[in-house]
Amino acid sequence: MNHKKRDIADLELLGGRLCLDFVNTVDWRGREIPQEYLYTYQDLIAWSRHVGLIKNREAKMLKQQADLHPLEAEKVLIRAVGLRETIYRLFSSTAEGVTASSKDLAAFNKYLSTTMRQSRIIKTIDGFIWDSDGNKDELDWILNPIVRSAADLLVSGDFKRVKRCADSSCGWVFLDKSRNKSRRWCDMKDCGNRAKASRFYKRARLSQAG
Repeated sequence: MNHKKRDIADLELLGGRLCLDFVNTVDWRGREIPQEYLYTYQDLIAWSRHVGLIKNREAKMLKQQADLHPLEAEKVLIRAVGLRETIYRLFSSTAEGVTASSKDLAAFNKYLSTTMRQSRIIKTIDGFIWDSDGNKDELDWILNPIVRSAADLLVSGDFKRVKRCADSSCGWVFLDKSRNKSRRWCDMKDCGNRAKASRFYKRARLSQAG
């Protein structure tokens, strides 16, 4: 993706699943120097607010906690980046049609184990739901919904629909919801149009050369 604003709170949400949007907090994975958006724990808060995982009140509480415990906030950030890259590798394998690494699956299962320990079933008016918020006194509870999203996608039939953008430099992933599974670009208006313009330019050059 070619973002107009280099801010994590402005990233387009094109993945189709929470976990895939989280993977897309890195841009231009295919280039020598990718564009990182998740630099600080504050970035993690901003992204979580952007996707609707937390409300303003929760964001404020997390910021206050992070300011009081900067070393713990740094540890959670490192854990978050590790989770993101593990999820990326798992679904990249799917996109390439190869078996996921047992090492990556084991790493993800460690994240899942922590999330499950912090989860519970709660009753609602309509029935029962998973509550994965965990202990909100801790700084890492906002990772739990991301882990749950990835786990749910991995065990569903939809995991076979995960693709990487056809622009090899982009690196964004998405769930192809098209009827004939023909989606190729994270965004046709961006990477798709850029590829289209590149093809037009090459044809023009060949025509002039001829």
